Amino acid sequence: MDCKKFEKLILRSFDGSIKDSEKRELDAHVQDCTLCSTAQEEYRIILDTLKEKDFPEPKPYFWERLQPKLKEKKEPEPITVWRQWGIRAIPVSLILVILFGTAIILFSPQEGMELSQSEALLLRNLDPLEETLAELEQKDFTVKSMELIFTADENNNGSNNNTRRY
Repeated sequence: MDCKKFEKLILRSFDGSIKDSEKRELDAHVQDCTLCSTAQEEYRIILDTLKEKDFPEPKPYFWERLQPKLKEKKEPEPITVWRQWGIRAIPVSLILVILFGTAIILFSPQEGMELSQSEALLLRNLDPLEETLAELEQKDFTVKSMELIFTADENNNGSNNNTRRY
């Protein structure tokens, strides 16, 4: 049950500005809800107590002086406008700083990480197949075969300890 909604209806019922359908809904809710029935009774006691008191009449011309002041539209002071924007800007700027710091941490290159041979060649704008093409374009088949074998053997020496030598 939405007691806040019914509490507003209770207050409006004392003013007489409530519709018949809302009144029936309020009465049904107050019968079922002890909190709202207690609140209704407290409001009724407060209203009865206020009706018993004699309040002084306002000074002469009170309403005539009050009406123009109510109609005046005050311009907001520049300080309050800046204060409102400043209060909103603080959390936004903190979020942006945190996001920027996180992006720097996540996307910065890690130091101490070595690049592979192909990554190093690509960073220097070199063709990784340039040396191999030069070897393959040689006319002598035996020299070409021997250089390819030794090149392949050099690459395997770092990974396998039990390689054969030719």
